[in-house]
Amino acid sequence: MSRRPMLPQWTDMKPLGGLQWALLAMLGLIVALVPFVAQRLRKMEDIANAPLKPAPIDGDRAYRYLKEICAIGPRPAGSQANTRQRELVAKHFKEHGAEVREQPFVGQDPRSGARVEMANLIGSWHPDRTRRVLLGVHYDTRPFPDEDPDPAKRTAPFIGANDGASGVAMLMEIAHHLNDLPTDIGVDLVLFDGEELVYGGGPIQNGEYFLGSKEFARVYSTRKTRNRYIAALVLDMIGDRDLGIDQEEYSVNMHFGLVREVWSVAKGLNATAFKNRVGTAVRDDHLPLMNAGIPAIDIIDFDYPQWHTASDLPEYCSGASLQEVGRVVTAWLALPKARGR
Repeated sequence: MSRRPMLPQWTDMKPLGGLQWALLAMLGLIVALVPFVAQRLRKMEDIANAPLKPAPIDGDRAYRYLKEICAIGPRPAGSQANTRQRELVAKHFKEHGAEVREQPFVGQDPRSGARVEMANLIGSWHPDRTRRVLLGVHYDTRPFPDEDPDPAKRTAPFIGANDGASGVAMLMEIAHHLNDLPTDIGVDLVLFDGEELVYGGGPIQNGEYFLGSKEFARVYSTRKTRNRYIAALVLDMIGDRDLGIDQEEYSVNMHFGLVREVWSVAKGLNATAFKNRVGTAVRDDHLPLMNAGIPAIDIIDFDYPQWHTASDLPEYCSGASLQEVGRVVTAWLALPKARGR
């Protein structure tokens, strides 16, 4: 026998007024939400009480990967340098136990209309597991540093140390630890191409953002396998030596529970770069993933003075910042993942 909340008893048979209907509807909504809220509270309590097991992330090694990527030079979509970077990371993932595949697609140069060959890169650990988590970054760089305050530098080479290389370096470091990480889910490390094949800064821009994640989402939406992503973290601009990661607004509005999970882990690890406040709404690769039904959030430090400037160089990044993010991400990966998610 189960107990249910008693509905109000009306003493007459007159039709219910608008306010009464509204009260009934509100009560019904509350009754429907009680189990969901209780489940979320239990989950947050489980996370708070769970022992955190971050991988032994090596920040210095991650920073070396960042500098190695930057040494390739600018890496815009469709360039030979972009391909070299993808090949370097694919080799690295395979050496650390991943099943690696490319997801080729075609874009268009926004200036000339020429065909641009692009490819997402996917490294899968435990490919037999159907319940999966995605860690995503973009690996292309913006064609030019067209937000530089000095107009003379807006056609200079754009190295993209933080805006591009930091996320890739982080995945390369995490790859060292995935075989030993205690988790019952599959993990995919995904490099999105064509995140910003865009020319021109400010309100005058030519090109389209998020080509790689849009293609990934399209393929996922038409999948013919049982594989399902229960969560996705997009890592972007996480190498700033003065790191401060707010809770991105779209992520909070759409997947607050997932934000709370990650930030609860950060609090448990005393990862002070993760700020307990809602920041700017950022259009990023998490939005196409959301549109494909994947619970996705953006982990990004958008307060970066060198953003889209010629000064986005390794000296403005830090291995300590990469280490802090890597510890939070791997500790979150190691948490038990609810079956109902």
